Amino acid sequence: MRFREYADRPRPTPAYRPPAPRSRYTAPTVTGHGRWMRDDITTSILAAPPGAPRAAVFGEIDQAGFRDAFCVVVDDNGKLEYQVERGAGSVEVDRDLALIARHALDRLIDNPGSRLHNGLFRAAVWAATGTPARTETSGLLWVASFEETGDSAPGVPDLARLLPADRDLARALARMLASPVDLAARRAFEDATDAAAAAAGVTPPRLDLTRTVLTAAGVTAALLGDTDTTRTAIVAEIAVTGMWPVDGDPLDGRPLDVPVSWHGLDWQLIG
Repeated sequence: MRFREYADRPRPTPAYRPPAPRSRYTAPTVTGHGRWMRDDITTSILAAPPGAPRAAVFGEIDQAGFRDAFCVVVDDNGKLEYQVERGAGSVEVDRDLALIARHALDRLIDNPGSRLHNGLFRAAVWAATGTPARTETSGLLWVASFEETGDSAPGVPDLARLLPADRDLARALARMLASPVDLAARRAFEDATDAAAAAAGVTPPRLDLTRTVLTAAGVTAALLGDTDTTRTAIVAEIAVTGMWPVDGDPLDGRPLDVPVSWHGLDWQLIG
């Protein structure tokens, strides 16, 4: 019957044209800053001096067809707050932060000199291997706040323990991943690891290059232990505020746009 139905359809003539095919897929809009940068959404870590560099990341965690809106605020003074609006199941903060670390490392590989993504990657690794100082829930909203206390988290992988405090080590890692066959980049990463370990007073760790996939996903899985590839973090926007170092302008020299005010601070949005 299908063949007959197909044959009975009108054929293209000057009086008839088949309708244009309709797209069956429209990419859903990812939740951005508008969901979070409101007067009724508060964060407990933005009480430091207003000139300190800060960043906020807005997006969604995609898992098994569910997309949960999240906001990560990173303060330059060793603080991070993670807020997520979880629609189904329980919140696994460490696994969510591992996804955000993966995203930041992926961007850092594209631009190893980025202070913004370097800091976001290290902050996410630090929080994913630590314990929240505070947690709270309100309806669907879950909040976890992390603060640097000077105590290292027990049982975390050595490299994950060294990365948060060493920007040069994170940059060397990104450069190695940008060109995995470059032996000079690999040696530079090992040298940076040795320097970071010496500063911390620990034995230099080594990333097992025979068992680690040299991608952002592979390295974050090795660092943080989350090998679930069915979950992803979709970042919609990043907002920055404060005075950033000259060599680390997160806007890359672009002129300032109309700022978004939140918590008494003026934020610039990065798409």
